Amino acid sequence: MSRDFRGLHSACTLAVFVAWSAIAESQGRQASTTAHYTIFTHDGSDADVEFARRWLDEAEQLMATKYHVVPDRYHISVNLLYRPENDIDTTQSGQNRCCTTDGQGRKTGTIFLLSPSAPIWKERPLLSSLGLPKDGQDYHAKVLMSEYIPIGHYAVQDGRPAGGWQYYSAPQWFVQGLQEYDAIYHTTEANRTQTAAALRKWARQNEGRFACCINGFELADVYNGGAAFMAFLAEEFGEGVHERILRSGAPTFGEALTSETKPRSQSELLDRFRGWVAETN
Repeated sequence: MSRDFRGLHSACTLAVFVAWSAIAESQGRQASTTAHYTIFTHDGSDADVEFARRWLDEAEQLMATKYHVVPDRYHISVNLLYRPENDIDTTQSGQNRCCTTDGQGRKTGTIFLLSPSAPIWKERPLLSSLGLPKDGQDYHAKVLMSEYIPIGHYAVQDGRPAGGWQYYSAPQWFVQGLQEYDAIYHTTEANRTQTAAALRKWARQNEGRFACCINGFELADVYNGGAAFMAFLAEEFGEGVHERILRSGAPTFGEALTSETKPRSQSELLDRFRGWVAETN
């Protein structure tokens, strides 16, 4: 789950974020660094570092191939936690806190991730909101991808001419849903098949909780509902629709979505989405 600090009004909240990040980094061992990220580990294993490096690099590859960006204006500290800390636990095992601007003009942030090797994962069976096990590499890859890929989403909008709607002005079903979509469909084969099938099943079971159009789209569960809608848009308009919406210079998200899904009206889109949800895989 990513959090944005660019429009933050609470200096206290920002101070807590900066202090927590500094403490985490000072107590950790710098295990790996690249132009765009630095991995810090506390008591975690070298296998955790290799795991993180693999999926951070996969995320940057996705930024290049799907979104046509390189996150050169960003540098993220990735803190691998060996035990739950603060609000990072087995319920929310990853969090991206971004961004502030450093003295070099780079946008910096911190990802906190409860490491795959953390003992707590083995204490009892844990299931995701889709009913899938949380103790495997597929789940952890999905979490890390979802926390790092927003940097690519930001970079798309950074590359536009001045103006245009801003990422966090969009409904949470788009923001969180796109992150979740990328994490499901662009990590492991099991996520592309089993997790995607579980997402489709979840959408069928919750079809009655999707609505529009007085206040735009209202989707049950911004993560699963949003990811399902992103999957539908990808099949209906091609996966490039995600980048086109992000890159749109329209003044509002709603106008950007309408422009990229025309000639479908919102009600037509909802009907087609419900039809897509109802189809048997």
